[in-house]
Amino acid sequence: MITKNNLTMKTTFKVALLGLTLLGIAGTTQAQDITYGLQVGSNYHMSSFGNKSVKDNNGKVGVSVAGFARIGDRVFFQPGIGASLLRKEYTFENVQKTPKFYQINLPLQVGYKFLENGDFNLRGLLGPQLNYDVKTVKSSATTDYKKFSFDGRVGIGVDISHLTLDAYYSHGFTSIDKTLDAKNKTIGIMVGYKF
Repeated sequence: MITKNNLTMKTTFKVALLGLTLLGIAGTTQAQDITYGLQVGSNYHMSSFGNKSVKDNNGKVGVSVAGFARIGDRVFFQPGIGASLLRKEYTFENVQKTPKFYQINLPLQVGYKFLENGDFNLRGLLGPQLNYDVKTVKSSATTDYKKFSFDGRVGIGVDISHLTLDAYYSHGFTSIDKTLDAKNKTIGIMVGYKF
């Protein structure tokens, strides 16, 4: 059940996330240090369902590819664009569903390097992510999943010279289907190369 306090907390968190992103953009626009990179990896999609008629909810492994620009030094802004195949499995209305989502992802993250030692960096990232489903996916006999969704994304990463390794978690703020009361939840690991 959604209460007024839950809505207020979610709205406050979304505004804070957007504020942090804008702060990161403002803080790094003066910076001249820009790094570009490409990443590939795997994800595990585990949607949450508010509709208690959904049974046997199981996540599945998918794949992701992405490009990013890192603007700044110790504090940085990292916009990106990626493509993901997300998969899952569940039962609804006594029918087993195995949807596949082909998404375009647009993460806009603010990052901070906790540790800098020569060619080694340990960094954290936080920000919103916009998602667009390229293909229409049926959620039930009469309804489709929504094309657009909005997530919050948090991650930690390591740079060793030109190589990158990132782990992230994204959590849906918007429902991707009203019938199922479904929201995105995804974890992923990405490896990459920065120029």
